[in-house]
Amino acid sequence: MGEMDLMSKGDLAQSVELAAEVLTKHLAGVPRLAVTLGSGWDELVDESRVESAVDFKDIPGFPIPTVEGHRGRVLKVITESGHILVQDGRIHCYEGLSSLEVSFPVFAYARCGVKALVMLSAAGGLNPLYIPGDLMIVRDHIFLFGDNPLEGLKLDGYPSVHVNLSGIYKTEWQEALKSALPSGVRCEHGVYAYVKGPTYETDAEAAFLRMAGADAVGMSSIPEAMCAAFLGLEVAMMCCISNTLLPSRALGLSHEEVLKVTRNRAQSIRGYLDSLAAQACALL
Repeated sequence: MGEMDLMSKGDLAQSVELAAEVLTKHLAGVPRLAVTLGSGWDELVDESRVESAVDFKDIPGFPIPTVEGHRGRVLKVITESGHILVQDGRIHCYEGLSSLEVSFPVFAYARCGVKALVMLSAAGGLNPLYIPGDLMIVRDHIFLFGDNPLEGLKLDGYPSVHVNLSGIYKTEWQEALKSALPSGVRCEHGVYAYVKGPTYETDAEAAFLRMAGADAVGMSSIPEAMCAAFLGLEVAMMCCISNTLLPSRALGLSHEEVLKVTRNRAQSIRGYLDSLAAQACALL
């Protein structure tokens, strides 16, 4: 089991139960805080602190990542403030999956008792003040393109799909993410625009998104954030600005460069998961 067929919304509840059973068994219990590591953020994982792990391929319903830098593991990690769940690698819609399929892990985590989801990702900078290596804590997002993961979802025991996403990224969680950073790290609060990918934006698209109010643009996380809000989880998100699109596009933009910049930044804040867990303890 592992690679799933295109999931019908009617099969979701049963698939969630199966995935939750496997996670609970392999991890010997699931912590309340889940952290998803996107492109380049795998450098935060200290393997000596991994207490237990399970591969995506062994979890019913979890798609298998096909993109470099996404190992596809769920880890139970020991921090100075207790255990946290870490998703080492994520899945993207541009890999041929629906928004619901890439968000499936969030449903499984919620069923296991997770109460908060923190997502770390890479993004292209639209704000002309940003430089590669900067961090941006998401205060709001723009989701105008792609399929909504909640579309057509009608499940017994689940809340209404008409979720109010205004204020989804609560101020106290934004501050928690920032307070966990070492002093001196460049970090801003901004708006993240979601695009499906896998192609990078044209000059006109980048200018359009900037005019719409976006400070950064990326190809992940927002479907998961929407599902987390639907499920009643606390949601927080931080991006590494891996490249800049405005005022001028950097030459040689590639996934390899995105990984390099983000990994360098992650290496510079090793120990962040410890600090983040400590901050989250005060909020959960």
